[in-house]
Amino acid sequence: MKVNTDSVLLGAWTPINLDAKTGLDIGSGTGILALMLAQRNPNLTLTGIEIEPNAFEESKTNFENSDGKHRLTAVNLPLQEFIPNSKLDCIISNPPYFIDDLKNQDVNKSQARHTDTLSFEELINFAEIHLSETGTFSLILPKTEGEIFIKLASESKLHLQQIAYIKPNSNKPVNRVLMCFGKEKKELREEMFCVYQSHQVYSERHHELTQDFYLDK
Repeated sequence: MKVNTDSVLLGAWTPINLDAKTGLDIGSGTGILALMLAQRNPNLTLTGIEIEPNAFEESKTNFENSDGKHRLTAVNLPLQEFIPNSKLDCIISNPPYFIDDLKNQDVNKSQARHTDTLSFEELINFAEIHLSETGTFSLILPKTEGEIFIKLASESKLHLQQIAYIKPNSNKPVNRVLMCFGKEKKELREEMFCVYQSHQVYSERHHELTQDFYLDK
């Protein structure tokens, strides 16, 4: 699973409290989200948890070769078996989201994309238990799955605090949703933006969010 637009947008957009100390990247893949958060907050210590062995090894290598290696730990476990040492100030995830779709023949990709190994309910329950009182839980999902997730979370102790509706370009409908939840009930902050403003030209908002992470920006 390679770095994609979803992960870059999530890592750049997700709110992080300035006093956050502990973070968790669920389904870390290459480790890109943990690496981005470590770059954004030099006081944040992060764990990247990944069930797929090859992806775990890749994230472990990326962590060891990063400037923030002393603050990054890779763990090869399913979320259901992971117990953090303390409450988490920041949880981030680009989670599996295919619920009923046909499985990919590549077992590793299927595992990463389908909710068979990690359901929305399990994600929400984990955040309810382990998120600190002022912590944030951020994720990205396709529009329909995002609506399902928001409904499920509304039945929990988590409150939707921020949301961003993402369109590929101005001529296309919303196809992704960035969401941030927390235990604190706040006035909801909403926005909508496009990834591209024209053919192969990123939008101003995309540039603003990601300029610290792309070498050509």
